[in-house]
Amino acid sequence: MIFESWRRSLAARVDPDRHEAPVVYAPDEIADLRGAHPLAHTVPLLRGTLSMDDTIMIVTDARGHILWCEGDNRIRHRADRVHLTEGSRWSEDVIGTNAMGTALVTGRPVTVHSREHLVRTYHGWTCAASPIHDPHTGVLLGVVDVSGPLKTMHPAVAQLVCAAAQLATHHLRQFAPRRHVLTLEFLGGLHADLDGRPLALTLRNAEVLTALALHPRGLTAEQLALLLYGERGNPTTVRAELHRLRAQLGGVLLTRPYRLDAVVRGDFLDVRTALRSGDAGEATRHYSGDLLPRSDAPVVREERTDLAAAVRRGVLERGDLDALLAFADSGEDAEVLERLRVSLPVTDPRHALVSSRLKRALE
Repeated sequence: MIFESWRRSLAARVDPDRHEAPVVYAPDEIADLRGAHPLAHTVPLLRGTLSMDDTIMIVTDARGHILWCEGDNRIRHRADRVHLTEGSRWSEDVIGTNAMGTALVTGRPVTVHSREHLVRTYHGWTCAASPIHDPHTGVLLGVVDVSGPLKTMHPAVAQLVCAAAQLATHHLRQFAPRRHVLTLEFLGGLHADLDGRPLALTLRNAEVLTALALHPRGLTAEQLALLLYGERGNPTTVRAELHRLRAQLGGVLLTRPYRLDAVVRGDFLDVRTALRSGDAGEATRHYSGDLLPRSDAPVVREERTDLAAAVRRGVLERGDLDALLAFADSGEDAEVLERLRVSLPVTDPRHALVSSRLKRALE
């Protein structure tokens, strides 16, 4: 398992000598993410089960962002110095082989000792992690991990972490309400479903959902009016739109403030998260076109411009051939096509196609 993890990490260009975990979220953003995450229900149980001297307990989301980091204060201070802290991202493709990231990839419990970490900064640590899945849907929710200095980690910790993950799953099955899943696919088109049931949305419906997805803590009618219509916005009009939308969403759309009571998944949200983590390749894989191309709502227009510019910049800076090809599929960008034309061998069949598209883009 460790060998395969190293292979994946090196293929993702993780540098053993220079990499450190990126801090993606600020403390106030972490509070929002915690409140919306289903594992919040399990943290008191995990805390009580895994509280030990000389260790820290960590809970991540499904992308490897640390949402909770608790435990021995001395170890926490040491962990802070190497970005083993709330808001940082520990996915395998970002920071290499580590218990949390490798457990997310494999879906199995993982222990990584000292020099088994790809990045040398973490050779003084040993970590044991186990994934936690939604008992109703099977969806991976995140991992629970115990980390500490090599000399203080007892061999039985790995078994205790596995047992804690099982307890958390049982707790979710027994006590946590089953949450709705709202999926928004708004890049290059307009498609949404609620718990797998397609929704017949108007463009305005989609604009409202985009605004609410980007502001998970909720918005007032006045705030929504400004985001959707600009200065000419009328809160009364917005309330009427929300009333019509609630006919499709039911109890998922809450009021005071208006917000979504669901696990919200969105292609544009995936792009945002990847960009914040500095992963241009992943951002490009998710980026299938402009956000709601026909929308003129200020909130959509701003997000659309920001996403396109950030993905483009990341692709050009990275220069990765696959990322360039993926981004080129989303539009006729002369600079991207020129970079591809130079990068592709003349004998590659794609070279002629790229050259033809570049010629059209320059006309």
